[in-house]
Amino acid sequence: MLKVVNSFLVLGLLVSAWFVYSQEHSIRKGEREIIKAKRLIKKEREDIRLLDAEWSLLSRPERLQKLAEKHLKMAPVAADQFVEVKQLAAKLPEKPLFNPASSNTDPIARMLKELDR
Repeated sequence: MLKVVNSFLVLGLLVSAWFVYSQEHSIRKGEREIIKAKRLIKKEREDIRLLDAEWSLLSRPERLQKLAEKHLKMAPVAADQFVEVKQLAAKLPEKPLFNPASSNTDPIARMLKELDR
């Protein structure tokens, strides 16, 4: 009888040791995944800081002013461009410069294609 009890105790000990080993293995795997995720988060944060710095560089007012002058061909607002509401009707053309119903060309698309050249 004592041998049977000892056999069950040894078997229980082996099952417990296998369970503890498998739990330790899964915990270490989880720890490795956490470390990997933290590393990826750190890399993404560095990328975000880099993109923020690049955006700050690209959106400088001086740079945007130069690009607007080069590509948009716009001039600063002159004093004679300001009118009162009463004078507005005299400044507007009688008919629109572009009638989308009568034409199938898109002026914005045409301008963008010209800029791509």
